[in-house]
Amino acid sequence: MMIKFFAIGLIALVGQACSGIDYDGEYSKEGYFEGGNQVYFDLQNTTDTLYNYSFGTQPTSVTTDTVNVKVKIAGVKKSQPQHFKVVVDPSSSAKAGVHFVALDSILTVPADSLTASFPVVLMRQNLSETQNDNIRLILLLKPTDDLGTRFPDKTKRIIAFNNVLEKPDWWDMPLLSSMGLPAYTPAKYRMLLSFYDSDANKLVKAIRNNRSWTELYRNIQKVVAYFRAHPE
Repeated sequence: MMIKFFAIGLIALVGQACSGIDYDGEYSKEGYFEGGNQVYFDLQNTTDTLYNYSFGTQPTSVTTDTVNVKVKIAGVKKSQPQHFKVVVDPSSSAKAGVHFVALDSILTVPADSLTASFPVVLMRQNLSETQNDNIRLILLLKPTDDLGTRFPDKTKRIIAFNNVLEKPDWWDMPLLSSMGLPAYTPAKYRMLLSFYDSDANKLVKAIRNNRSWTELYRNIQKVVAYFRAHPE
């Protein structure tokens, strides 16, 4: 009987303690989540804040390119759009109207969604072709009435970009010399890349795959013929 009375008393004591809890956090007295939604950049990991891009491999006719930056929401879907704010960090070396098209500060996550993306248009015109100026655009998420920014390690995104086309290590390979690959210039490299969708990785795969060498030889000869007719 004594054990029974002790148990009842303990339950009563716990009940009194619980009734005195201040429910001013993210949970109601009924235990339901009531916290605000949080927005953050969609990163593979917390160290993946840097995105590198180069205009160098693209044809000179390409004067702008667009990077789509993704964000996610931690929380619940809403039946109405949710707004978040993106600002450019003053320490950015990239300047609006010079290196990128000015961004809208207030952006939107559509209704009934927990993801969104927004375009960042990079500009090539004022980038050096001969040296990497290390142009960096640093984007920061800021809280709004709709969305908080509780995850500080995921509220910064850096886009580094340039217009330099550096000589690749493989350019002087004996194999390519035997195919007639001329002395390196950015223009020759850019033309050779154009046969591979301006994708350096595709060109490297063609060099490594002997089944692609016939086509590679023909493309090199196209470069040779063009610059023989149009000297730099």
